[in-house]
Amino acid sequence: MLKFGFAHIDELMRLHYGAVESYVKSLPPKEQDKLFGSIVQLNGFEAFGSVRPVADYSWLRQFILADIGTLRSWVKTQPDQLKFPQFKELYSSGFANGKDKYVDTAGTYNAYTLIDRMDIHVCPYCDDEYLDIVEADGKVRRTSEFDHFFPEGDKKYPALAMCFFNLVLSGQACNRLKLQNEMDASPYQDDIENDTFLYPDIEIGENMEGKKPEDCKVLLHAKNGMVSNEKVLGLTARYANRYQEAYHLLKLKQQFSDEKIAELVKMGLYDSADHLKSSLFGPPYEEGKFQQLHQKMKKDLVGY
Repeated sequence: MLKFGFAHIDELMRLHYGAVESYVKSLPPKEQDKLFGSIVQLNGFEAFGSVRPVADYSWLRQFILADIGTLRSWVKTQPDQLKFPQFKELYSSGFANGKDKYVDTAGTYNAYTLIDRMDIHVCPYCDDEYLDIVEADGKVRRTSEFDHFFPEGDKKYPALAMCFFNLVLSGQACNRLKLQNEMDASPYQDDIENDTFLYPDIEIGENMEGKKPEDCKVLLHAKNGMVSNEKVLGLTARYANRYQEAYHLLKLKQQFSDEKIAELVKMGLYDSADHLKSSLFGPPYEEGKFQQLHQKMKKDLVGY
């Protein structure tokens, strides 16, 4: 539902790839040869021969940082070549195995590191769950999971377990609902936000004065890839329960029309229209996205 738009995406990619390269370089040469042989079977690696170049790891970089379109192509056309287990084993033993287990030989990089650097606090799949790192019972724990957009189960695509664009930081609710199910819309796709629209179950322009919160059931329209996401994650049912928030937003929108806001600013009660809107509705969409819940719903309902 929400598109990732990391301004520092190159930094995140360098961080992730550097740790994986460190791990691969620590493997015995025969293990590196085996991994190389598995990867170069995939489309796009035709320039590499059958013998691993000893000092050149560009094949590994090309694989780990393959974009979402390339991953989708491999899944569609070469699923049987995505069964090699080394990266799933690394994911389970080093990346996602607690705060004190690491991918790289220097002992600096794991899921907690990437979560911290990403600095997102709301699940992109639903925009309905906070992502937190907390201290509980003397241990640092996380309420989020790294979902594998293309599932890394043994019968699916375990080879993609450490591919950067296959890792989607998500809430536990979405992670439990998705499991090994496949979806069509990734937060790394440019069009994902345009493929869902949230709206209230009332007539356009209807007066809110005679309405009650339960009259404002939120409906969700999905198209293209978001159709399967909605089905797997139960988004329509989850947003149907957000009528209290929708009612509040719609009442504010009616009470503070653009004309009313302009009048209040002209009277000197607020510095600007943006200042007043922020006091009413919270931060604008791009500022609040990934920091506060339901920013997509707010934008769709009231345009802010």
